[in-house]
Amino acid sequence: MIVVNARFLAKKVTGLERYAAELSIALKKYFPDVKFVSHKGDLNTELAKELNLEVFGLLKGHLWEQIELPRYLKKKKSPILLSPVNTGPIYFKNQIPIIHDLAFLRHPEWYSKSAAIFFKFIVSKVAQNSSHILTVSEFSKSEIITLLKIPEEKITVISCAVPQKIIELSKNEYKNKYGNFILTVATIEPRKNLKNLINAFLQLNQKDLKLIVVGNKNNRVFSNPELSNITNHNIIFTGYVSDEELVGLYKNTRLFIYPSLYEGFGLPPLEAFFCNSNLLVSDIKPLKETFGDKILYFNPESVNDIANKIEELLNVSMNTNKQLINNLTWQQISSKTFQIIKIYYAEENN
Repeated sequence: MIVVNARFLAKKVTGLERYAAELSIALKKYFPDVKFVSHKGDLNTELAKELNLEVFGLLKGHLWEQIELPRYLKKKKSPILLSPVNTGPIYFKNQIPIIHDLAFLRHPEWYSKSAAIFFKFIVSKVAQNSSHILTVSEFSKSEIITLLKIPEEKITVISCAVPQKIIELSKNEYKNKYGNFILTVATIEPRKNLKNLINAFLQLNQKDLKLIVVGNKNNRVFSNPELSNITNHNIIFTGYVSDEELVGLYKNTRLFIYPSLYEGFGLPPLEAFFCNSNLLVSDIKPLKETFGDKILYFNPESVNDIANKIEELLNVSMNTNKQLINNLTWQQISSKTFQIIKIYYAEENN
C-alpha cells in the first residue's frame, strides 16, 4: 500500500500546491492503487473527488499531520508515505518527502521568527528520519546536503513539468485585458523581491506600460510584508487568478519577469515560457539550471540592472522556443517518483 499525504488540498494554491496536485493527478492516472488522504476542511473538492480522497480525523493542518496521520498509518501496518510539500509526520520513518527548498534555513529573516523555527525543526526531522528524499533541482539537492547534513545517496532529483491544464489552455486565444503590460507571478513575500522589481519599473517611467502582479499575500508566515502602500495606477495587484486568466496573461504580456532571490525550482517561468512569453529572470542557480542560455538574466539585487534588462527585452524578441528546454511530462515525473517509491516499498516488505 502506498499513501500520499494530500494535506495540500486544504491550502491556497501556490507553486508547491500546483506541483503536488499535478503529481497526484498523474500518480492516480497511471498507478490507480495509490491512496490519497487528508483532514477535513476547505478542500479543493473537484480534485479531492478525482483523487478519491479519504478524509479523516478531528484535527487540521500540522496537528493532523503529526498526530492523526501517523496513527492512521500505524493502523494500516505502516505503508510507505509520500509527502509532496516539504513536511510530514516527523517520527514516521517509512516516508519519502519531497523537499522543494530550504529558504527558511538559508534566509530565516524572510520569515516570522516562529515560522522559521517551526519549519527548521519539522523539515530537519522529516529529512533525517525518512527512507529517502526527493527534490526538484540539483540546487535544492546541494542545499539539503549542506544545510541538513543528509548524505547525497539519500536524495534523488526529479524536476518539474508544465501543468497539464496550462498546456491545454495555451491552445486558446485570449483577449488582452490590460493592453501594454509586463507580468510577474509570485506569492507576495520577501524572497520574491517585488520591491526591487517595482522600483525598477518606476525607474523606467513609461507611462503607457503597466506592471501586473499576480499572487496572494501570506503575512502569517512571512515577515515584514511590504508593498501595501503602492498607489501608482500602472501597478496592478490582481491577487489570485484562475488558470484560464493566467494563461491569457502569459500569452498577452510584453514580457514575463521573475525577480526572485531564492527558489528551489520556479514553476511560473516555465509556464510562461511554454506560453511563448519573452522571459526575463533572476541570475540564480535553479533558474539557470532550467533555462541555460536560452533566455535573458539580470542581477536581482540591482534595480538598475532589472530596469535596463526590461528596457532591452521590450525592444527585442528572444524568439523563445518551448521545445528547447525542459520537456518532461507529468507522466514521466510520476513514473520516476513511483519507481523510487517501489524501491523502498520492496525493502520494507523483504
